[in-house]
Amino acid sequence: MDYFSVLDFSREPFSNSPEPEFFYQSPQHVECLQKLELSVRLRRGLNTVIGDVGAGKTTISRQIIRRFADDKNVETYLMLDPYFGGPTEFLRAIIDILGIAGGNPDDTEWHLKEKIKNHLFDKGVGEGKTLVLIIDEGQKIPDFCLEILREFLNYETNEHKLLQIIIFAQKEFYGVLEAHTGFADRINFSYDLRPMNFTDTRAMIRFRLDTAGGGESDKKVRFTLPALWAIYRATGGYPRKIVGLCHRIILALIIQDRLKSGFALVRFCTRTGETHRRPWKMALVAVIGSVLITLIGLVFGYNLFFTEVPKGSGSGVALQPLDAVAIHAKVPPQAAVSPAEEKPSFHMVSPAEEEPPLHEPSAVENDPPRVISPAEEEPLHAERCPESLGWLIVKRDGTICKVIRGIYGRGCTPDRIALIRKANPHMQNPDRVEPGAMLKFPAVPYNFRPASEGVCWVAVARRDNLEDAYGLYEQYLDQLPPIQIFPHWNEREGLQFDVILKNCFVDEGAARSAIAELPSSISSDARIVKDWDKDTIFFSTVASG
Repeated sequence: MDYFSVLDFSREPFSNSPEPEFFYQSPQHVECLQKLELSVRLRRGLNTVIGDVGAGKTTISRQIIRRFADDKNVETYLMLDPYFGGPTEFLRAIIDILGIAGGNPDDTEWHLKEKIKNHLFDKGVGEGKTLVLIIDEGQKIPDFCLEILREFLNYETNEHKLLQIIIFAQKEFYGVLEAHTGFADRINFSYDLRPMNFTDTRAMIRFRLDTAGGGESDKKVRFTLPALWAIYRATGGYPRKIVGLCHRIILALIIQDRLKSGFALVRFCTRTGETHRRPWKMALVAVIGSVLITLIGLVFGYNLFFTEVPKGSGSGVALQPLDAVAIHAKVPPQAAVSPAEEKPSFHMVSPAEEEPPLHEPSAVENDPPRVISPAEEEPLHAERCPESLGWLIVKRDGTICKVIRGIYGRGCTPDRIALIRKANPHMQNPDRVEPGAMLKFPAVPYNFRPASEGVCWVAVARRDNLEDAYGLYEQYLDQLPPIQIFPHWNEREGLQFDVILKNCFVDEGAARSAIAELPSSISSDARIVKDWDKDTIFFSTVASG
């Protein structure tokens, strides 16, 4: 059985093969493809796509071949490795790729070039075909091959080039172009392929999960927002690294029989995927360890051999019992740091979003004390009220006031804006938050209880994290009567986010009537809420009768 079927995937979501169905159309990849296609159809000649390892060059090369697959007037040819020992070897390889018949082992370099030239004129002029030569790993091209390709670009009519060349290469190719200005001057279109940003990284992961999904299923793998951020920071936004890390995360989820990946699991999979360690760091640790051991040995040795023993009146010295000896030690007080003073870091993840790693190292009794972060202090289901509701990414059409009204259920007053600013010291101006900014929303308890007996509410959905709940809130905002998010916590359920109708109802009959008026796709999941557990802590307010 394939491993991915355990999670109800119809196919492997993070395969390292360039499968066309899993191509995520990020803005820069779409721009590169469109400009390449336009250049080929206009028959402009030489084009280059240059980027770091794992930036998606091979995927784009397969996509451009796929785009022309159904066009009978365009023929594409792929050269995977352009390194050759001499000009004749390179020319024979071109002849084989283009399918030119009548090869003779005794042909000279001039004869081989003439065969290629005649073939290009027969195809390009006689048959009206567009021939495209795609070269991968372009940084390996020898100097003599560049000169031959430059000659091929001289084969043209009054309107267009007879051979279209697309070179995909790594950053080293820039140096090659600087050394061959005659070749570089012939480039019609060049694209610098960069790593993806966080928004595209997040969208790519979700696109692959959705594409691999087996339709309607109770099993749905998801990554928390801190987990997605950790993936982005660990991979730098390079698609190949993202796919490799997500593949290890999926395997870890299968082993742990879980469906949700948090920040800690991503960090664990990142560490297990490292193939090397930095020697200088290990050497530094070894040196520091040796110095500490030496100092400790000197201190104990001095106390053992050079400390004077007090002389008693008798023949021996009376030792005090251990429990009677007072040990005086000055311990510097730890400065308490409030949550608002913390820097926004995903190491401080709410317990509702965090999971422990696969294997937690055992504590050593003699280790020196250290400050424990809230993310390490308690396990995932710790019975502790959270200090934060979670993180949100401000979208292009989002404002702080809009988010405050949706999450806290109250107006956008200066004190609430100040509360958000205090939790996000990196936010300079709340009236102008850049799109894509990540904001932390504190969990501020409200003293909320129903004002009259029998009052009930209608909850249209429930989620266990702020990101998903706010996504539903935005989705339903224009489809339903006034709604809001109602976050609450208790020891039994943990932190939960109900998306509810703002108005309360005097009895269940009125609530059922309201549910019946909702769209069928939403009313099927709606439920009536009469009350919450007595120990529930609320972080928002709603109408209470």
